[in-house]
Amino acid sequence: MNGATYLVTMKKHLKTAYLLNEDKIEAMIPIFLATLDNHMNRLADLAAKGELDELGQASHAVKGALLNIGLFDLAETAHAIEKQCKSGVSPENYREMITELQYTVARFSEEW
Repeated sequence: MNGATYLVTMKKHLKTAYLLNEDKIEAMIPIFLATLDNHMNRLADLAAKGELDELGQASHAVKGALLNIGLFDLAETAHAIEKQCKSGVSPENYREMITELQYTVARFSEEW
């Protein structure tokens, strides 16, 4: 999906799942995006430090944030990171997934 498609998906989800009007959606998206950006930075930091327990918790939070805004495909990636952390897989195995998430979130955040 491109950045514009992610934004359309988010807006549709917020409208149908939470019954928000356009004004509320327009006000909330920047808040969601800022929160998501903070989560992405935390994921990268914890992966660099190799802190699997905290990384698993942070990826769980990212998964929830993504599900809340209807980005189910990205939530699946966060869930995969969470599962790998719980299984004890070393950070090198999921740094690529974190980088992909960061890139995708940055791409649709910039379009906002």
